Order: sequence, then structure tokens, then C-alpha cells
Amino acid sequence: MSNPALILARCHRAGLRVWRNGSYISIAPARLCPPDLVESIRAAKPQLLKFLDEPGLQDLTGDCLPWVHTARQVLGGEFDHGDRSLLESLLIGVRNIPHPACWTARSKLETMLSRATGKGSLPD
Repeated sequence: MSNPALILARCHRAGLRVWRNGSYISIAPARLCPPDLVESIRAAKPQLLKFLDEPGLQDLTGDCLPWVHTARQVLGGEFDHGDRSLLESLLIGVRNIPHPACWTARSKLETMLSRATGKGSLPD
């Protein structure tokens, strides 16, 4: 597993707190971190350090973190040719995540959906 959002979500589910400490990644309580998760963290250290630098991530719960990654995929155009069902599902996923990438992705998804149907913004 090398996706930083998924690694951090797994850490949160395990009851761990993860933060950047200079060029290191700190984990507490370290004794609760399974060896395979330690290896995943080590393998993805550069991506995790970059991910942990982003403002607002420390305030998100573990179930929200993967949606930040998905929002980045939306903004990167990975779903630009997705069908309506996919776009609606993505919108449902990102719309209540309190993070700037998710807010921007929500706006992009709403625009894509409104172009497809000729309607305005979808309700919350």
C-alpha cells in the first residue's frame, strides 16, 4: 500500500496519531502500530511527508482522508470522462469533507454534472 491517504486512514482506524516531525514521521502510540503498517509507512515515507505537510489534513478523521486523494484525482482530470453515476458518487463522497481540495473537486463535479444535464448545482 503506497497511497498516503489510505495509509493514514489505516493508522487512524488503528487508533494511531501520525504527524510530521522534521524529516521523520512520528506515530503514537508506536506500540500499537503493526509491523506491516510500519513497513507501508517506511515505503511511502516521501509521499507521506508531502501529504502531512498539507494544511487541514491533521483535522480530518481517518474515513475522510481517502476522499482528499480522490478529490485530487478529480482535479487532475482522472474522472473527466466518467459517466453520470460515477460523477454523482464522487460528489456524494467529497461534498462534506472539510478540506479545500474537496471543496474545489465538488465545484468541478457539480459543473460537470450540470453540463451533462443542463441543470444548476445539486442539493446537499
